[in-house]
Amino acid sequence: MLDVYLTDVQKKVQFKDYPGEHPVKFILNFKKIFPSIMELLLPVLPNDENLDEMTWESTTEDFELFKLLLTGWGVIELRLSAISKFKNKNYADQLVKTAQQKRKAFAKTNKKLKTVELDYLFMHEIHALLDAELVEIGEKFYLPILRDLWKNKVSQSILNAKF
Repeated sequence: MLDVYLTDVQKKVQFKDYPGEHPVKFILNFKKIFPSIMELLLPVLPNDENLDEMTWESTTEDFELFKLLLTGWGVIELRLSAISKFKNKNYADQLVKTAQQKRKAFAKTNKKLKTVELDYLFMHEIHALLDAELVEIGEKFYLPILRDLWKNKVSQSILNAKF
């Protein structure tokens, strides 16, 4: 369970909806996928430095972005599982690597992009690649859903990956 203190409303919330049992390990692994996690959730070490009692600080808006990234990755994992069955696991892994390379290219050519915007673009690219593959088996395009979920979180140009 993540104990998160929302600094803007001075409220403590508990978040349990994440895979795995150890929250610190989960966050450290999740930041490998979405580096913005460490900007959205700030760790607060207890006085005795016991990682089992670590808490987190965030704002309401940043915490909502964290949850959006978490659920977004869950959808990606489901779709990657489908493409693994349709093609194979190596093919699915290559799609993720291609999206990661595109994210790096976006970061290199657009230095003003925020980390969370780059994380969105990474998801956008994965879904674009998956949409292109899964349409063959009758799967609906997911990009319109992704854009609807993020429309009030990032700018129009980022939302559509056109800048």
